[in-house]
Amino acid sequence: MRVAVTGGTGFVGMHTVRALAKAGHDVVAIARGTRARLLPKSVKFVRADVTDSANLAESFAGCDAVINLVAIIREHGSATFDLVNRVGTEHVAEAARTAGVPHLIHQSANGADPNPAFPYLQTKWAGEEAVVGSGVPFTVLRPSLIFGPGDGFFTLLARVIRLTPVTVIAGDGSTLFQPISIDDVAQCVLVALQRGPSHRVHTIGGPEHLSYNDIVGIIKAAIGAHRFTVHAPVPAMVPLAFLMQTVLPNPPLTLDQLRMLPVNNITRLDSVSAAFGFEPESFGDNADYLQDY
Repeated sequence: MRVAVTGGTGFVGMHTVRALAKAGHDVVAIARGTRARLLPKSVKFVRADVTDSANLAESFAGCDAVINLVAIIREHGSATFDLVNRVGTEHVAEAARTAGVPHLIHQSANGADPNPAFPYLQTKWAGEEAVVGSGVPFTVLRPSLIFGPGDGFFTLLARVIRLTPVTVIAGDGSTLFQPISIDDVAQCVLVALQRGPSHRVHTIGGPEHLSYNDIVGIIKAAIGAHRFTVHAPVPAMVPLAFLMQTVLPNPPLTLDQLRMLPVNNITRLDSVSAAFGFEPESFGDNADYLQDY
């Protein structure tokens, strides 16, 4: 198939593009970044920004599917959740309809919800609504936290643990997550592409529910870091989170993440096998990649 991938040079995009190319698909990677040199040579690169819909429909012309992977998990400058996660997705859905694309695969996020108390999750929900209401046949994936080389959460946490003598966890660390491998997310995309539009929203996660405390422990073991862990009340972390998101380009903690802290990020343990027919990898058994960070 001829497949366009928006966000094709990002973390999920790069892995997905490589998996698609390896499977023999004709891939068009669409992104605004400068990492095109890292794409497989068989992949066509188109420079475009989903927040400006100027040439999206033209880029989608003749494609059997569009895979939308553009999203941000932290706001920075003019790149807001609303502009990128909602408006950007609306532009992709509109362009896919204009180009007559027969299948739009959209990556959302586990927990997507219209509650304005959680701006990230609210804009991911709004993006889903744009896809579902576009009239384009669709499949929506809602993954839990994604792990793998180049991820923006586990690798950053590993760096913080390495650099600090004490590991500070906001709250009691009991919030549950269901980390899913980037290779498994890409495999779900491949299966969805092969099957065609499901007209459903699929929430997916790995084979285990892990607390934040569990995740920190796994990372410490993987990188060989012997650190004491202390728990800090969430209100006490607010000034630090504000300072970090104000001065750091890639802060390890933001105010929005603090607000979402009480919300479990899990689904059925058999979510991948039930919906896509294979067993996903465990984070606990596959965290060795963090030794490189």
